Amino acid sequence: MVISIREIDKKNYIEVCELTSNKDGARTLDEEYICSNAMSLAESKYFSTMKPMSIYNDDDLIGFFTYEYIEKTPDLVTICRYMIDHKFLGKGLGRKSFKAILNYFKESVKVGSVELMIENENTIAKNLYTSFGFTFTGKIDRNEYYYRLDF
Repeated sequence: MVISIREIDKKNYIEVCELTSNKDGARTLDEEYICSNAMSLAESKYFSTMKPMSIYNDDDLIGFFTYEYIEKTPDLVTICRYMIDHKFLGKGLGRKSFKAILNYFKESVKVGSVELMIENENTIAKNLYTSFGFTFTGKIDRNEYYYRLDF
């Protein structure tokens, strides 16, 4: 099993849009805690600082994330969205994928800090992120709690 982070292109963008974190597998514009991947791809076309990426387990597309970088803070990226498709939940792939994302930021993007936002009710995500060392910054905006990890 090899987790890899890949660009989204004309060969895989439809498959990326078909991924969903909804437990029933229904694709919706707004999912339980995040917007759909299609919405994230659309946003990335209008906001040049947003970068959508796909997550593969060997050759199987299993997930998606979007991050944003701000020119005035070049050593920091913000994870805007992160999801594993409902078919792959509960198999340990979320933890392995998130570790691969952090390695991608350290080795390829070469930043020193990662920030993300969590709805306080999303205890699964909160437990995952804090297990990697993310800590609450004290900032809350529109029911999103900000967490940060410094490498």
